[in-house]
Amino acid sequence: MKKILILAAAAALYGCADKNQYVIDGKIEGLAGTVYLFDGQDKVLDSAAVKDGVFRFKGTAEAPAIGYVADTRGETPGTFSTMLILEPGTIVIADDAEQPSHSKTVTGTPSNDANASYRKSGNELIQEYRAEGTTDERREAIEEEYDQLTRSSVEANRDNFFGALLLAQQMGYELSGQELIDEIAKFSPAIQQTEVLTKLKENAEQKMRTEVGQPYINIVQNNAAGQPVSLESVIGNPANKYTLVDFWASWCGPCMGEVPFLKKTYDAFHKKGFEIYGVSFDKDREKWLGAVDQNGMGWIHVSELNGFDNQAAKDYAVQGIPSNFLIDAQGKIVATNLRGEELYEQIAELLAQ
Repeated sequence: MKKILILAAAAALYGCADKNQYVIDGKIEGLAGTVYLFDGQDKVLDSAAVKDGVFRFKGTAEAPAIGYVADTRGETPGTFSTMLILEPGTIVIADDAEQPSHSKTVTGTPSNDANASYRKSGNELIQEYRAEGTTDERREAIEEEYDQLTRSSVEANRDNFFGALLLAQQMGYELSGQELIDEIAKFSPAIQQTEVLTKLKENAEQKMRTEVGQPYINIVQNNAAGQPVSLESVIGNPANKYTLVDFWASWCGPCMGEVPFLKKTYDAFHKKGFEIYGVSFDKDREKWLGAVDQNGMGWIHVSELNGFDNQAAKDYAVQGIPSNFLIDAQGKIVATNLRGEELYEQIAELLAQ
C-alpha cells in the first residue's frame, strides 16, 4: 500500500509539472551563438545554444508572465531580441515573412497568439496612419479604430494573460479606479490572481482615493537646495487658491510638450492665486534642474531623484506621466490630468468665480 501511495504522489507531481511546462522553439535566419531567456525583471532564466538558427528552451511556468529572448545578456546591444508571454504550451518564435527582417512572430499558445494578432492589426493601422497620403480625417478615424481594437482585444481575451496585460498597459492610465475594478472583475478567477491584475487592482483602489472630490494626500520632497517642501505648505499658503500637482520628468517627451501650456497658465494666473508643485521622476539631478532652467519653469520643484520609485507616485497611483491633480484651497481635488489649453481654460474659469 505504501509503495502505491508513493507512486500515486509521484504521478500527481509529474502531472502538475507537465501541465505547467512550456517549450520555446525558435528558428531565426542567420542567428548563431547563444540566446538567453529573461523574465520581466531582466533576470536570466535559461540559456540555449543556437545551431543553424534553431534553439529551444524548456521549463515550467507556475503563472503566466512576460519574458524576453535575446542573444546578449549584458549592456552590449545584440542582433536579436523579442518579447513573449511565458505560459504552458509550445511557443514558437520565427521570422515574420510579411515584415522587415528584424521583425519576429511569437505564436503557439493562447496569449502569444492573441498578442501576435493584436500587433499585426495594430501595425497595419499605424502604417496607414503614417502613410504620406493619409488625410487628417482618416487619421482621426484610425485613432478611434486603434482604441476600439484595444478594447475588443481585451474583451476577447478575458481568460488569458494577454488580455490582462493589455488592460494594464493600454487602458490602465485612462480609466478611473472604479472602471478598472469593474474591468478586472470580468476576467476569469485564475487570471484575476496573476501579478499584473493584483497590482492593477491595488493601483485602482488607490486611484479611487485621488479622484475628483477626494482630499489631497500630502507630499514632502526636497527642492533643488536639498530642503524639504511639503505640498501641505503650498496649499495652506493663503496666496494660493488652486495648486496643480504636476508629475513629470525631463526625459519624458509628452511632459516637455506640456511645458508651454504650464508656463502660459502660470504666467497668466500665478499672481491671481495659481501655483504649481512640480514633482519630477528624474534620476539625474543635472538633467532635472537643467530642464527647469532651460525651459524657464519658474514654479516650485521637488524630486526624490528616484524615478517612479517614490511614495508620491504610489499615493497618487501614477502609472504614466505627464499626470496632474488640481487642488483647491480647502485641499479637495477638483480636476485631474488637465492637458494643453484645457488647463488654461479651467483655471481661468475657476478664478473668475
